[in-house]
Amino acid sequence: MKKLPLSKQITFAAIVVGVAMLTSFLLALLRSAAAGQSGQPLPSPLIGMTLGVVAGAIYLGVAGNKKVALASDESRTAALEPVTDGTARLIVFRNGFYGKLAGIDVTVDGATRTQLKSPRLAVLPLTPGVHEVGARVQGKDAQPLRLDLAPNETIIVQLSTGLKGPALVPAGTLATMRDTLASIPMVQS
Repeated sequence: MKKLPLSKQITFAAIVVGVAMLTSFLLALLRSAAAGQSGQPLPSPLIGMTLGVVAGAIYLGVAGNKKVALASDESRTAALEPVTDGTARLIVFRNGFYGKLAGIDVTVDGATRTQLKSPRLAVLPLTPGVHEVGARVQGKDAQPLRLDLAPNETIIVQLSTGLKGPALVPAGTLATMRDTLASIPMVQS
C-alpha cells in the first residue's frame, strides 16, 4: 500500500477525530435532551468513530484530485466535429457512478495529459501513429490500451473504475457516440 504524506495523514486523523467527537457530542446532547429518557445509557462512541472513519475515507478518495477547468459548450461542440487537418484525436470519457468523485489521471505515451471525474470527457489531439493510453487512480493502473491512429481519425475510449482500479475500453465511432458525448461536460486539456 502506498504511504501517505505526513500532511495527508494529519488531515485524515483530524477529520476522523473531529467528526467522531462532534457526532458523539451531538448524539449525547440529543439523548440527554429527550424527555422521559432518563436512566437510558448514552449512545456508543463507536457511532461517532464509524462516521469519522467514513468521512476520512471519503477525504482520502478525493485527496488526489486536481483542479481541472471545464471547457465551454462551443469548445465541446467544435471538438466533436470530425478532424480534417491531418492530425488525429483521442476522446476519453467517463460517465459511471462508482467512484465518480475520484479523479483518474489519463496518460498518453507515459505523460499525464488530464484528469477525469465522472461525468467528464477530454479531447486530446495527437499525431497519427501508435500511442499507448493509460489511466491511474490511487496507485492503481489500468491495463494500457495501444491505439494506432490514422490521419483525420477520432478514437473514443471509455474510462471506468471498479474495485480493481480503472479500465479503458474502446467505445465506438464519433458518429455513433456524438449524441452521448454532447451531454457530458468537457475538461480543458
